[in-house]
Parts: sequence; structure tokens; C-alpha cells
Amino acid sequence: MAGDDDERKQITEVRTRLTAAYAGVPPDDVAAAVDDAYRRFDGTRVRDFVPLLVERRANQELGGSAVMADPAKVPPHLGE
Repeated sequence: MAGDDDERKQITEVRTRLTAAYAGVPPDDVAAAVDDAYRRFDGTRVRDFVPLLVERRANQELGGSAVMADPAKVPPHLGE
């Protein structure tokens, strides 16, 4: 489904942003945090905010807060 592809693309962008934001953390650890957060939403019917919620959960797991980083300090979205 197109929605699934878009969601996966957004999760990839989350992984990229958090990898850049947590440059001192091994990329595999960042990917694991994102994947763990993403799995928490398996089976949910409303998917519109899943990428945002995944980013917040992974950010917290990596030592940040639920409040996201300043967008000026992280790389732009892929494809911009």
C-alpha cells in the first residue's frame, strides 16, 4: 500500500535524523531504538502520527526528551 511505503520512508527519515542528532551513539543502537519504538505501534489502526511518536520514543530511549530537537540543528528531510 502507498500509505505503508510513505510510513516506512518517514521512519527511515526518523532514523537518519536521530543518527545525526546522536552522533556519539553507534548507528546500530539508534536504529535499534527506532525499530523498538516502531514495533510498539504494530497493529494500531490509526497510523497518521506513528512516525512522530516513534521519533519521540526513540529520542527518549537515546537519552533525550519527548520534546524534539530544534529542526535547525538536524538535517533536512530526505528529498528536500
